[in-house]
Amino acid sequence: MKRFLIPVLLFVALGLALAGTTPHAVARRSSATPSPSPTPVALPTATPEPPNIAIPRLQGRIRANPNDQQAMTELAGEYLSINRPDLALPLTQHLLQAGDKSAQVFFLDGYAQQAQGQLAAAVGDLEQASTLDPTNVSVLSDLANLYLTINRASDAERVANRAVTFNKSSPDAYLSLGSVYAAQSHYEDARIQFEKAFALDKTSTKPLISIAQTYVAQNNIPLALQTIDRALAVDPQSVEVLVMRADLYARQHDDAHVTEAFDDAAVAAPTDEQKVAIYVQKAQYFTSEHKNDQALAIYQQILSRYPNVALTYVAYGAYLAVTMHQVEQGMQQWRKALSMDPDNEDALRDMGEYELQHNRPTDAVAYLKHLVSVAPSANGYELLAAAYNRTHQFSLQRDACSRSFSIKRSPETLGCIAGADFELHNYREASQIFDVLDSAARGYLDQNPQLLFVAAKAYAKNHERSKALGAYQRLLTMMQRGSPAYKSVQRAIADLNRTH
Repeated sequence: MKRFLIPVLLFVALGLALAGTTPHAVARRSSATPSPSPTPVALPTATPEPPNIAIPRLQGRIRANPNDQQAMTELAGEYLSINRPDLALPLTQHLLQAGDKSAQVFFLDGYAQQAQGQLAAAVGDLEQASTLDPTNVSVLSDLANLYLTINRASDAERVANRAVTFNKSSPDAYLSLGSVYAAQSHYEDARIQFEKAFALDKTSTKPLISIAQTYVAQNNIPLALQTIDRALAVDPQSVEVLVMRADLYARQHDDAHVTEAFDDAAVAAPTDEQKVAIYVQKAQYFTSEHKNDQALAIYQQILSRYPNVALTYVAYGAYLAVTMHQVEQGMQQWRKALSMDPDNEDALRDMGEYELQHNRPTDAVAYLKHLVSVAPSANGYELLAAAYNRTHQFSLQRDACSRSFSIKRSPETLGCIAGADFELHNYREASQIFDVLDSAARGYLDQNPQLLFVAAKAYAKNHERSKALGAYQRLLTMMQRGSPAYKSVQRAIADLNRTH
């Protein structure tokens, strides 16, 4: 059995979670019969070094020899292991452009592309990897999962069946096929595959967790709990299984069993950070049940037991700000978290959002700039762009929007770029982007009238009268006749007609 291993963190759960895709009628068996690779690719093996040691070592190798492709490949894997696809992608792209088009590099590039939201590029990469190494279970499992994500269920089943055909002794192959069936709501078929995976490795709880998830999808909580009991018989100290048991009791609104299950999970958790995270989930359960006294007691217990864990203050701050509407008190807790861990992503995001909401955009910029420096994300850049907009720093807004779009190509971020272009008087560029939005994301502008209004103004400024009139006419159909906004649009239309 061949596998691609990413150093430190093996991407378990690729293709194994119950995907929320639309069910499709597909053939029950695949006719694909690929031949095994004549020359299997050399697969990376897990390094015993932690990333904080391996990454500087590999960076040093590349500085000493910028053409060290093996070091680049290993470094890309290390970056992916710490969830930094933005750093891995330039390396894998460089390797591909330099001619290193191995299955291994395509696999790493595909994973990085997928993590960055570039699904079409990820599919292309993994299809290339599967052509070069058509029996590799890691490649096939990831490709099947990706096909599910883009609603290509028949292709997902075909690829997952190929993984089983050529990897009959691999539990992961059956897990992948089971996940495809589960995504199509073929739960009995899925459970058959998961049971086969468990028969091959009775020390693993993954197949049993997957079976339990199928019962959850069918709202059969008693059978899900029975399956979790099977998993606990395999590994009584599995934090993942214990937390899932607590979640199942929560679905039954069983306070006593929820409390016991979360406490068991916290005892089993190996670090204080993990224990705090579990107790926070316990508190959140009682908050969701509108039992704030019990939730507050749990937060106070966490504060007493784990005063040196930043997450304690992040979570308590969110409880105060969101649940109790005590925003300033919540922000005090987030500041405590940042005093302990200045790079805490959750605290930086929360502070940035609340400063923005409370009309302190300059302060929001400081927090959000720090956030994207330590954890670049589409959402982080989107928030930063909003803060720059509020401070009228439109060039910086455009840059933040563009960075967000490079990570996640969404209509929202593209609209953000167009809005910044309009403010910068780049009417031609703004108009071109609005054209793309109207053709590639049909209905988006109509669902966002404020942006459609900006589009109309951009078209007018760019001397595209017919497009401007069309956008204004669409706006009128969304507005209450005679309202101030309606009259404003009518005046804009009249102005266009007068200047023609």
